[in-house]
Amino acid sequence: DWLFTTPLLLLDIGLLAGASNRDILTLVGLDAFMIVTGLGATLMKIPVARFAFWTISTIAMLVLLYYLVAVFGDAVSGSDPDTVSTFNALRNIILVTWLIYPVAWLVGTEGLNLINLYG
Repeated sequence: DWLFTTPLLLLDIGLLAGASNRDILTLVGLDAFMIVTGLGATLMKIPVARFAFWTISTIAMLVLLYYLVAVFGDAVSGSDPDTVSTFNALRNIILVTWLIYPVAWLVGTEGLNLINLYG
């Protein structure tokens, strides 16, 4: 479902920001790459491969978040104050919640198993 829901989320925030179609498609493509490599990290049986795919996915996510802040932030900067405020709030929610996931994966049962499933 993430290959459907997160691109829609990024499409919506891109349209709100007034970003170009090219910038929105770039971000959606990066999102799809991040999800597929994250899935690979979860499905791999060899630990080195798991962490390699996790690293690739996490780097893609960091680039995606930077792009969201820098490019979409520039696109929205000329908008009215209400639009800028709404964009900033939504962007910050995405930043915080999406940054939690790779950390949870790493310390959870999929990664280093420092926290059990019910922890």
